[in-house]
Order: sequence, then structure tokens, then C-alpha cells
Amino acid sequence: MYSSVLEAIKQHNVDLKEKLAVIDVKNHYTYSEFYKKIKQTAAALSQLQICKDDYVVIECSQDIQYLLLDFACEMLGAIFVPVEKKAVDARVIEIYTETKAKCIIGQTDYSAIGKWYAIDTIFTEEMPVKEDVESMPDAEDLAEILYSTGTTGKPKGIVLSHRANVAVSENIIYGTEMDENTVEIIPMPLSHSHGLRTCYANLINGSCVAIIDGITNIGGFFKMIDTYHVNAMDISPTLGKLLVKIAKKALEQYSNQFDYIELGTAVLDDELKEELKVLFPKTRLYNFYGSTEAGRSCAYDFNKEDFSKCIGYPSRHAKFIVTDENKNVIHSSPDNLGLLAISGDMMMEGYFNSPELTRETVIDGIIYTTDLGYIDETGKVYVFGRADDVINYKGIKISPEEIETVANAYEGVADCACVAAEDKVCGQVPKLFIQVEDSGFDKKEYMTYLKENLEASRVPTKIEIIDEIPRTSNGKIQRKKLREV
Repeated sequence: MYSSVLEAIKQHNVDLKEKLAVIDVKNHYTYSEFYKKIKQTAAALSQLQICKDDYVVIECSQDIQYLLLDFACEMLGAIFVPVEKKAVDARVIEIYTETKAKCIIGQTDYSAIGKWYAIDTIFTEEMPVKEDVESMPDAEDLAEILYSTGTTGKPKGIVLSHRANVAVSENIIYGTEMDENTVEIIPMPLSHSHGLRTCYANLINGSCVAIIDGITNIGGFFKMIDTYHVNAMDISPTLGKLLVKIAKKALEQYSNQFDYIELGTAVLDDELKEELKVLFPKTRLYNFYGSTEAGRSCAYDFNKEDFSKCIGYPSRHAKFIVTDENKNVIHSSPDNLGLLAISGDMMMEGYFNSPELTRETVIDGIIYTTDLGYIDETGKVYVFGRADDVINYKGIKISPEEIETVANAYEGVADCACVAAEDKVCGQVPKLFIQVEDSGFDKKEYMTYLKENLEASRVPTKIEIIDEIPRTSNGKIQRKKLREV
């Protein structure tokens, strides 16, 4: 096990020096070229007086330069703090101030906030590499702080060590059965944990990662797949739905090319599952469960076997238990759900500058979640949603996703979200928010459809049409906002 992702890249610089490591729309580098570029970037950052233990806020440029800055920070012992592409000033101010960052590097002009360097100026010339620049971090050293977008409230800074980054990478490598010939395309934003960690996994594995900025340029997306013989893909359910919607026929041509497709960041609904299984009958289709706090804890190939609410088996470095509300371990079952708790090397160190929140979440090396579920006799883990999202109808636990899968399949519904509404008789009942495609939508016909396709306990008591379903940048429904409507 490597001590850091950088250590793996350094080793591949020797063993796999002529092999492609990273690709974007403008450049591609072998492992030897990539490692040389990392050293040059570290030299450039050193010229800016960036040193060990400095926090560096870096705006995601969704390209190789962004990864170079990440690993240059590793080489200098600085702490990498990514923010979204074109992040709003208020968010950057909050993160820059909280971390007391040395500087901000990015394409957007943040000079009004603090010390800012345009990303292009870092790469204007090749810096001479000094021997004292090239150093490797220890496994327990702080690697990065990833700020969650958060479904509600203030974003949290999640503190991660190099040990955690290597462990979560191995969760991905073993979970997907990644091999040395993998070339994986990532249209996911690398400012967030999911896409970034997939990059780390490929680089530790000695395979190749192809970076592209979303799928808006669908022609460029498929050109990269063809040019570099891409055989794996990392997408969110939201991107998956969009791909199927706008490029279904094109995807059919790659049914035998992809070894695997992995999905994560949000709930994967049954409709998308079935569409992907039809499009890619021979491809391993992985649904990953995890969080920034405890990355890629569970993996499941739903093209091999598929059970409702199943998120698969614990990953290589993950252990699961189920507890009651008082954190006591229980024997869980479909009739005795509890709260999932996770431990393993991929776990965060804690929340940045939030010791109380850290103590509430992590106790004796175990992260306690609010996800309601159980573990069956074979070790498979099942999740019914967040405890505060699950609808408690007359004592029956109803996952909102069960309702949303049916509700979203109706023609004319662009998006939907279900939340619990208080009820004097039933305790809680389902309330459905929908985003429709045109003003001629007939709510009465829609209600008839729901009654015909849902059990009585799951039929929403109220349907409200809104302009847009609130979601985070990762595609997660912001249910708290809807509960407050």
C-alpha cells in the first residue's frame, strides 16, 4: 500500500514511464511526463513561497493543470483545498477565510478576496526543478480539505489524510476490478470527492484517466472515447439520465467496448438501472455508496444481480454495523431497520475547525450516519434513505425514492421529489413536488396514474408543481428546502 497517491505516480514514473497517465481535451501525458510536470509545478508554487502546511485554495479547471496543482501541493506538503469552477465569491471568501489560506489559484479573478494567482501564470514557463522540491508526504499527513456542497446549511470542511486517499482509491480499484488497461473517462466535477477520487484510483493503479468538462459538448465526449479507446466511465445518475436522453443511439455503439461504468453521488433509480442494463448487457455496472467523509464504502454490480434497496457489499477497507438511535449495535433485518455506521482507513480525520460536530459524527473510529438500512445474512447492505427523509406512515417506513421512481416515469414530468408531510391520523404522509415540461400538464390524470402504480400507503396526499426541484451540484435533492415550503 502506497503512502500517498504521489508516491504511486513516482513509482509508475519508473515502471510505467511510457504509459499514458492523464488525458484532457488539449493534452495527454505519460507517467514520466506527468511526474516531471508535477515537479515543475511544485517548483513554480515554491517560487510563490508556498510551503509545507500552507493551505492553498484552487479553483477547479477540470483539466490536467488542476491535477498538477493538486499533486504539486502534495510534493510541497501543502494542503489542497479545491473549490468549484466559477465558485461564487461568497463561498470562496468563506473557505479562504476559514482555512487562512496562503493564496487562491484559478481562472476566475478572486483578487478582491485575497492573494490570487491566475492559473495560466503558473504554467507560462517550465521552472527548473530543484532536488529539495521533490519530497513524499507521510501517510498520516493532511492531504486536503474537501468542502461538501451540503443539502442544507453551511458547507463542511472534510479533513482527509493521504492514508484516506489511498484507501478510498483501493476501494474503487478492487470494487470495479480495475486493471492495467483501464482508460476511464470522468465528466464529473473534480472539485468534488467522487470524480477526484476516481482520478486518484486510476493513478494509483497505473491505468489512465481521461478528464472532460461534463457532456455539454457531446461530440467532444465521444471523440475522446474513440481517440483514446476509453473502456470505463464514471458518472452520476443525473449525468447518466442525460446521456441516455440525448445520446442513446450513440451509446449503443459502445455496448461491447466498456468494461465497467460506475455511478455515485446520488440515489440511482430503477428506471436508469434498467436502461443501462439494456444498453450495456456485458458491462459491469457499479453503484457506489459512500460519502466524502467515508468514501466508496460499498460497491454493487447491478448487472450481475439486483435487489431493491441493495447497495452491495462493503468495500476493501470498509466495515459496516447497524445501530439504534443511541448508537447501540442491533441485529438488523427488513423488519428491524437501523442506522448504518462505517469504519475503515478511508475515513476522514474530522470536520475542519468543528470539534463538536466531529465528536457527534465520529466516535472511536466509527462514522455514524443517518442512513436507515440493514445488513442481510450474506453481508449485503441495504439502504432505505436518510432517517430524516424516510416517511413514517402508520409505522411503515417508506423511502421517498420508491415514490419518485414511479412519479418520474410519467410523460411530462421533468423532475420530482417526495418528502414527508405531518399528518394527525397517519403520522406522516408523502407529499410530492414535480417539475413539469409544459403548462398543459393534467394533475388529475397524473394522480390517477400514481394510484394505479403505487400502493395506497405510497400515493402522495398532495402534489405541488414548482419551477425547479432544488438540487446540489452533485444532483442530490435538497429535501429540507422542500419540507419548509
